[in-house]
Amino acid sequence: MEKILVLETKYKAALGEIRGISGLKAAEAEGLIWLRGIFELEKPDPLIAGLPALSVYMLDGDGLLFPAGKPTPVAKLPVLDWQTIKIFLPVTMPVSAIPGSIVEKLELRLGCSAVEHEPFALLCTLFDWKAYADKAPETRLRPLRFAVSAEGQVLVFGQPLPNVAGKLYWAKGQLLLPAGFDFDPPALAELLPESQGVSDAFMLFNADATWDSIPLSGFQPARRSAIRLTSVGHA
Repeated sequence: MEKILVLETKYKAALGEIRGISGLKAAEAEGLIWLRGIFELEKPDPLIAGLPALSVYMLDGDGLLFPAGKPTPVAKLPVLDWQTIKIFLPVTMPVSAIPGSIVEKLELRLGCSAVEHEPFALLCTLFDWKAYADKAPETRLRPLRFAVSAEGQVLVFGQPLPNVAGKLYWAKGQLLLPAGFDFDPPALAELLPESQGVSDAFMLFNADATWDSIPLSGFQPARRSAIRLTSVGHA
């Protein structure tokens, strides 16, 4: 069974100790932080065990919450906006824009890719993004995250991607490459994240091999209200 931890938001900084543990997801609601992705069959991690949890539950297949060691459920897991722990607790302070600077420190080259890759992200205009969000059902928006540049460009990722005019990108780790392109030679990709000092950020490449560093903390959930508010701010 999956273990669920609940913490008070004042202990949010304590989650920094577990950012390196894969599979964890977190959500915040009504002054509480919910943490999931901990499984009973796994050996207890001392970092997780050391968190100042307000409540500890076991989650069954029906979404029912059982207090640790108790046979009777007390509640149902609420519907929450779950995020990976690294996105939920970024290293840098959250921002809501794509940085405008382009960094060119390595001699890179992109060429046509011999392999077709599944699209991971979409770059479109804020106007088209808002027009889509105004009509799209919440179920289509919920899996998406977006960031907006000062110039009104929007980068969206999540599945399925919206059917909006724009440029598609596929992902090679933290590297986002234009659809139909790959590094020439492809092995260059293995050098980039470490050599460029990128941490918790996407590297969004152009076809001419220049790129923008976009912090993961710059993305926000694709809620219709947030998209409308962003649009007003860029009017």
